[in-house]
Amino acid sequence: MTTLLSLLLACSSDDALDTGVDPACGDVDGAGSDTGDVPTVTGSWTSQFATDFYDDDCTAANLSATSETWIGAFTVSGSAPGNLYVYWGPRDNPTSERFWGAMDPRGGITFSGTREHPAGTLYTQFGGLVYDDALQGRVTIRGSAMLGLDADGDGQIDCAARGSWTAFRSG
Repeated sequence: MTTLLSLLLACSSDDALDTGVDPACGDVDGAGSDTGDVPTVTGSWTSQFATDFYDDDCTAANLSATSETWIGAFTVSGSAPGNLYVYWGPRDNPTSERFWGAMDPRGGITFSGTREHPAGTLYTQFGGLVYDDALQGRVTIRGSAMLGLDADGDGQIDCAARGSWTAFRSG
């Protein structure tokens, strides 16, 4: 019991970000640089959608590269590699249901979930590569997002939008 308690407390301190208990804290490769020293992913992030590219095959008037303003601030919680989750919106007032995610030891990460939209239900997936961006001086996820729209409520994706997705860890 004491060991379990010390592991749980270690994940709540900043000192635990590069120790042997890192997988429970969001760092899938642990301390060192055996796989490029993938940064810890848990915590607060900000993101941008469709700044580099965007494409859709939707005719919904209210689905575009600039309409999805909910894609911005998010918080990653849980434990790596396979029990991560995201809430979109401010940490103390999330605007989404839980999106589940997973990460591999080389820094690939993905999250998926659903969200109600004025045009129907969005089935979404966000993913990319997590790395320490030396030029930005921040931990970054650079990848893409897929938004599938079920416009008529039958559970089938009627049209899709795809775009670039970049996220920066806060703090």
